Amino acid sequence: MHYWISGSVLATLLVSGCSMWTTPETTKSVETKTINELAVPEGLTPPNKPGQFDIPPGVVSGAVGEAVELRAPMQVLAVSTNARVEEDDKEVRVFFERNEFTGDLMAHLKTNLTNFFALNDINVTEDGNNGWQTDWVSQYEETGWWFWKSEELTQQTKFQVSLEPKVHGRTVGLHVTMLHHKYAQTEQSITTIAQRREEVHFLNRMIDHLATIEMDQIRAVKAKLPDVMLTRAINEKDEAILLTTQPIDVAWNQLELLFEQVSLTVTDLNRTEYVYYVNFAKPEAGFWGSIWGGDEKPVLPIAEGEYQLHLSKTDKGTAIKWRDKDGKPLNQEQVYAIYDVFVAAIRQAKLEL
Repeated sequence: MHYWISGSVLATLLVSGCSMWTTPETTKSVETKTINELAVPEGLTPPNKPGQFDIPPGVVSGAVGEAVELRAPMQVLAVSTNARVEEDDKEVRVFFERNEFTGDLMAHLKTNLTNFFALNDINVTEDGNNGWQTDWVSQYEETGWWFWKSEELTQQTKFQVSLEPKVHGRTVGLHVTMLHHKYAQTEQSITTIAQRREEVHFLNRMIDHLATIEMDQIRAVKAKLPDVMLTRAINEKDEAILLTTQPIDVAWNQLELLFEQVSLTVTDLNRTEYVYYVNFAKPEAGFWGSIWGGDEKPVLPIAEGEYQLHLSKTDKGTAIKWRDKDGKPLNQEQVYAIYDVFVAAIRQAKLEL
C-alpha cells in the first residue's frame, strides 16, 4: 500500500506537470512591407490620389495619449421659458425672447445680469457696447475630509459677456467668450474642448439665474389671480350646477388637474362633447403621511363609484353638471357639498378655476 501511494503521487505530478512548469510563449516578428510610391515616367500624368482617408494635419499635430480631452462637450441649457438655442450656432450663445415678464428685454437682462455678477462676487468692467469683461473667475476643488476639508484653487478664467439685440428689439442674444485662462498649479494650456466647456458652464450659470427670477415673477403673478372663480348656481332645468367664469377649454384643462387633488380618476372622456367619465375612491391615509403630517387632501362627500361631469358654455363662462354613472343629475345637496370640497382643493393646488 505504501508504494502504491508514492506511485500515485508521482503519476499525479507527471500529469499536472504542464500546469506547474509553463513554457514561455514564442513571439514571431512580422516584417512590415512598405510599398514605394508609383514612379511615373517622364511625360506621363500621375493618377489622382484620393484624400478622403487622409488624417488632417491639425489632428496629427494635436494632443495624443493622456493629453486628449475625453469629456463630452457641455451643452447650453436654455431652461428659461423665453430662452432658446439655435442648433447650428457654433458660438456659445443663447437667445432670449421678450414676454409678459420681461418688459423691456434689454433693460431686464442688463439689470439681472448685473445682479448675478454682484451675487457671485464677480468684478466686471462695462465695455460700452452692451457687454462686460469679467475679472478672474476662480474655480475651487474640495480636498480632504470631515474636519480637514478645504478648498483648493484649480483654475481662473476671464470672460467677455455680450448682449446682442436684434433690430426689432424683441430678441437678444447672450454671448460668452473666454478671454484668458490659467491653471493654478500647471503650465499646461487649455484645450479647445475644455475652453468651450468653461464658456458654456459660465453661460449656464447666468441662464439659471435668469430662470430663477422668471419663476419668482410667475409665482407672484399667479398669487394675484382671483382666489376662486367657481360658484354654485341653478340652471334653467332647475338643476344644481357649478359655474366658473373661465372659458370652457380652460375649465376642461383645470378640472383634469383638480381630479388628482380630490381622488377622482378619469376612466374615459369625450373631448368633442366636453364630458369626463370619472371614478371616485376614497383615499387611504399613507403611513409616512400619518407620521410626518402635512396638508391632507379634501375628501368628496359622495359614495365611491362612477360619475360623469358634463361641461357646457354659458354667457357667464362654463357650467359643470354632475351626473351619476347612469347619467342622472345629482341633487342640490350633493352638488353644493361637492362645491365646498372643490373650493378647498382649488385653493390648496392654486388652480385657475
